[in-house]
Amino acid sequence: MKAGSSRGVTVVKLGGSVVTDKSVPFSYRGEVVARLGEVMAGSGIPLVVVHGGGSFGHTVAKKFGLSSRKTSKSPSGVSETRAAMYDLNSKVCDSLISAGLHPYPLSPFSLLDTEEGGQAFVSRLLAGGMTPVTFGDVVHDGEGFRILSGDTICVEMAEMLGAKLCVMTMGVDGLLDGKGRVIKVFGEGALPRLAAGGDATGGIAFKVKEALRMASSGTEVRFVSGQKPAEFSKCLKGLEFLGTTVRVPDGVSIG
Repeated sequence: MKAGSSRGVTVVKLGGSVVTDKSVPFSYRGEVVARLGEVMAGSGIPLVVVHGGGSFGHTVAKKFGLSSRKTSKSPSGVSETRAAMYDLNSKVCDSLISAGLHPYPLSPFSLLDTEEGGQAFVSRLLAGGMTPVTFGDVVHDGEGFRILSGDTICVEMAEMLGAKLCVMTMGVDGLLDGKGRVIKVFGEGALPRLAAGGDATGGIAFKVKEALRMASSGTEVRFVSGQKPAEFSKCLKGLEFLGTTVRVPDGVSIG
């Protein structure tokens, strides 16, 4: 694989529960992000990083009733949510710089809607030694505004770039069943009941839906704890790890 090419690129999702403490509004976990950044910097793998909103974006979105599931007509909510996300993005990029990466922060629309094609844009960024870093954002859907989830952005990025792997970091060790046990492979046999969780972008059920969409298009999806850099490193390298690999069940069509 040639360095700087979008061929072989891996999409990394830094979950909101990883980059922030969701129980404390506007809290930021700089040390956690820096440790993951060091792993990414040392991997030699071309990466596109997507981060969630955590206690920044979700705190403001909830205040104004913004979500990925329904439309809001609140201009104030849009402005304040986007301002919170840009604030968080700046903090994430500062941590990645300290870890030895060269982040290129940008709105997802800059990647998905470029006239010349997002893949060519990403290729040039990677060739220049940059790591594109984007985040969940707010979109106008024709009637009002709604959240564009970082999980959905991962799906779009993986498809656009032909990514073979998407590593999604979480606040826990992977997808958990109803008894709190890690599901090693999700999608083989009967689908288990997942431990619950929710936020402005739909929680764990939505993450799994988007992960299945990626898997159905040929991108391997791995869920891993963002608190365990060694396991995260194994994920990036395609090694056996503590966490969950997502596969599409036979005969199941993912829309």
